[in-house]
Amino acid sequence: MQPVFSQFAPASIGNFIAGFDVLGLAIAPLDGTRLGDTVTVNAADATRLTVSGKYAGWVPQDESNLVFQAARRVQQWLGQRGLPGVELSLQLEKELPVGSGTGSSAASAAAAVQAICGYLSEHHATKVPMEDRWEMMADLEAGISGGRHLDNLAPAVLGGLSLCPEHGLPHTLPFFDDWYLVVAYNGQRLLTREARACLPEHYSRADAIVQMQRMAALTVGLYSKDRSMVLQHLQDALAEPYRAALIEGYVECKAQLQRQGALAVGISGAGPTFFAISEDFTQAETMAEWLRANLSMADGGFVHICRAWYP
Repeated sequence: MQPVFSQFAPASIGNFIAGFDVLGLAIAPLDGTRLGDTVTVNAADATRLTVSGKYAGWVPQDESNLVFQAARRVQQWLGQRGLPGVELSLQLEKELPVGSGTGSSAASAAAAVQAICGYLSEHHATKVPMEDRWEMMADLEAGISGGRHLDNLAPAVLGGLSLCPEHGLPHTLPFFDDWYLVVAYNGQRLLTREARACLPEHYSRADAIVQMQRMAALTVGLYSKDRSMVLQHLQDALAEPYRAALIEGYVECKAQLQRQGALAVGISGAGPTFFAISEDFTQAETMAEWLRANLSMADGGFVHICRAWYP
């Protein structure tokens, strides 16, 4: 029987409210829905890719697919070190919608690089250092989103809430694991490149200062388990004011979720997915039911009650 190695990477909330390009949270639906991408690797006579899953039709099936690109990137790494290449059969189970703001490209990149490197380690005694894996994943993600930022990649690999510093590797922050996240995707496709294009080239000094204050206080609040401090600073001065109008129904839904008692409401990544935080499951169910009844959703849309995901 041929050796096989599989890797799952979950959906994630990038730009976690006050953490534009800095914070990302891995999430998993409570109902058991597998919201994420899985890549399975085994030996082959020539590298090839097959794609299945709910959103298989949303991604290319040829060599331009991120998973195939990941295999090329790893082959390049092997060649640079004088190591023999390997031909692989790659299978992508695509369960995240493209252009949704749930870290779809990051999940594919993370699952692919981790699966291929895991396969090499387990079956070819070739260990790819984690620092090099991060570089590969970041390069792949940048090719899709237009910039190197790890706020979706880090949680897809590490789980939980990830901090992505300017220097060094991502770091997992404490999080309130009893928080429920009501996550809504309306089926609209909004590419990261497009959502970044609407942001200003320069921010005011006031906006920069307030965002630094929020990010610093948020970090302190998480480490000290001070929920009040965290919630006081879960606001976004850099992206939401410019992106809210791009997301169909967001402004109205945010107002309603706040009236229903949401502790915070924010845009997931570049959008259009958005989420509300609640400490009460019954309240989260009420919010989810209201969104299912009132948010106009195209094919592929969903509403899930989630919690933080950990590997």
